Amino acid sequence: MATFLAANLGELPDHRPLESAMALAQHGIFTINPDVAQALAWEIVSSAQPSIIEKNGGLRTTSTYIGMIAQKKLGVVILANRGKQPATRVGRQILLGLAGRLSMPRETSNAE
Repeated sequence: MATFLAANLGELPDHRPLESAMALAQHGIFTINPDVAQALAWEIVSSAQPSIIEKNGGLRTTSTYIGMIAQKKLGVVILANRGKQPATRVGRQILLGLAGRLSMPRETSNAE
């Protein structure tokens, strides 16, 4: 997952075709609400400033989150072996803390 995140942030040397494809997948194509756009599997949370590009998931027994602030080359992956954990909220807090922000301005999606 760390390699996948690095590729999405454009941090892998000599992988230009892959980076171009991943950058294309991060562009919003459908507006969910004024603060969130849907890209190709990614959600773009624009109310965070800087914007967070993220995807969460999980099953009854797992909780997952991958998020990044592309402008700052920051990213985080959370993999929990328990379901219904606040991986999205925690991931956003970590990203915003690393970016110098303390919290999200308000809830932007129905995730955790």
